[in-house]
Amino acid sequence: MDSKRIETLEVRMTHLENYLDQLNEIILENNRLLETMRMEQESFRQQMREVGDHLPGPDSAKPPHY
Repeated sequence: MDSKRIETLEVRMTHLENYLDQLNEIILENNRLLETMRMEQESFRQQMREVGDHLPGPDSAKPPHY
């Protein structure tokens, strides 16, 4: 192989490695965001459970004919 072709391949490989690193960073950031959203969702679910525990249930209301 001639040196120009090898140099071209090396440059392309370097660009691909940089692109791969950028994609990896994006994936890592998306995973961090997803984990944050999962934790917030669980927190909201817990809050809703706590609120629901303090609300009167359908058994505690008297029917209108009483």
